Amino acid sequence: MSQLTRRAFISGAGATGLGLALAACSTPSGGNTTRSVSAPAETSTGPDDTLAKARKAGSITVAFINSKPLTYVDENTGKLTGSGPAVLTTIMKSLGVDSLNPVLVDFSALIPGLTAKRWDMSAFPFYITPTRCSQVAFTDPTARYIEGALVQTGNPKKIHSYPDLAKPDVKVAIQSGNAEIDWAKSAGVQQSQIQLFEEESLAVEAVRQKRADVYLNARFSLVQDLKNYGANGLEIADPFTGPIVDGKEVVAYGGWALRSDDTTLRTAFNEQLAALLKSGELLRLQQPFGYAEVDMPKPGTTAASLCPSASWAK
Repeated sequence: MSQLTRRAFISGAGATGLGLALAACSTPSGGNTTRSVSAPAETSTGPDDTLAKARKAGSITVAFINSKPLTYVDENTGKLTGSGPAVLTTIMKSLGVDSLNPVLVDFSALIPGLTAKRWDMSAFPFYITPTRCSQVAFTDPTARYIEGALVQTGNPKKIHSYPDLAKPDVKVAIQSGNAEIDWAKSAGVQQSQIQLFEEESLAVEAVRQKRADVYLNARFSLVQDLKNYGANGLEIADPFTGPIVDGKEVVAYGGWALRSDDTTLRTAFNEQLAALLKSGELLRLQQPFGYAEVDMPKPGTTAASLCPSASWAK
């Protein structure tokens, strides 16, 4: 168990304040006893030793945001839970690392803090995109996501596609740092129309209270939002066509971020992840958090295939 402390800190890349750091001792089911700890100090060790250090320490430091059902602190138990910790804990235990040291961060600070060696991985899987792949490496995907749109009941602005978002009177809510920002702009949405939120629950409430007309996220996440925060006054636009890139509707894949030079950790992690996918255990671990067979990545879909131009994917 880590000693209790509280500390706010700034990443070396000039990101926003990260807020309070939380740490936990993990269990295979994703249940973790949440504790506050100071941020890990930046190290001077060379590349490719993160897995060895984690094995020696018995734990690995990972960053997370409160985003149901991926990673969040259960309000009743105070434990870190979600689909991310459930899978991550299982894989790390198979690699000889007994527990996680989670650190609560703002989404926008996750990648700068990772490259500054304040933590070693993300605890939650998020979209693997070419832009992010130029900054950090990713594990192979743990799930696939089709885009959706959360709107007010009756869909008064008639939002059924990304081009519909470009209507000048449409106010678009997006979580800070999400890929939907660039997709919306590519569809003609102006910066003045976009409202950014650090917390998913705040974006949902903005639509409910009619301060925003639509909240963009994966349809899977929006289904969970209606369960977690209530469906009163809200619905998921149906039909809805996601962003079109190179003539095809985007299907996004989520993976865990790690540093580009941590090839030993990434290779070992991907081997275990592939075994979980093949055996069906990857789905079983994530089913309690709303995942179904349709949400599982297709065999052979890798982070390298999703980011072929990334230097670490060669």
